[in-house]
Amino acid sequence: MQVKDDKAYVECLKKDDFSAFDSLFRKYSPSLYAFALSITRNSFAGEEITQLVFLKVWEKRAQINEHLSFKSFLFSVAYHETISWLRKENSEKRRVGEYIQLAGSTTIETEQTVEFRNIELIAESLIAEMPEKRKEIFRLSREQGFSNKEIAESLNISVKTVENQMTSALKYLREKLGKHDILGLLFYFLMLRQ
Repeated sequence: MQVKDDKAYVECLKKDDFSAFDSLFRKYSPSLYAFALSITRNSFAGEEITQLVFLKVWEKRAQINEHLSFKSFLFSVAYHETISWLRKENSEKRRVGEYIQLAGSTTIETEQTVEFRNIELIAESLIAEMPEKRKEIFRLSREQGFSNKEIAESLNISVKTVENQMTSALKYLREKLGKHDILGLLFYFLMLRQ
């Protein structure tokens, strides 16, 4: 089973075993690259993010919990690195846009891009406020496309627990947002999964 294999690799990794690191890199780098590429639509970014994720894995190897899903941990780091890359990229685009605007040209950013960026920030802040376990389950479902069964197996919990946590997460989002914003958030999560 994948989780057991990963546990053995992580145990070796924590003992500074570079061959375990290399095995995990070979196993997960293609899917991490595909994940980052699907969001950024940029092959250079996909490669850079994949490298950054594994750099963090090596740097934080002593703190990785071998009893939790390594794959979930890895994709959580990948998600944060991807969001960080997008923010940096958007910041650079914004500076170029401001420069062009000052020069008398029209802005390069569309209203939809700005709205999508706002939805992204709203999503991040609301998800960050969720309890840790609920946040992890929600991200596995909405951002990584895991089924309830896959989440339950990965986190060693029941499918019912996953369903309850997802229900609570969605209720929380509905309470915090109006209809317009909840539709925007749903669109945001659909875009992440393409």
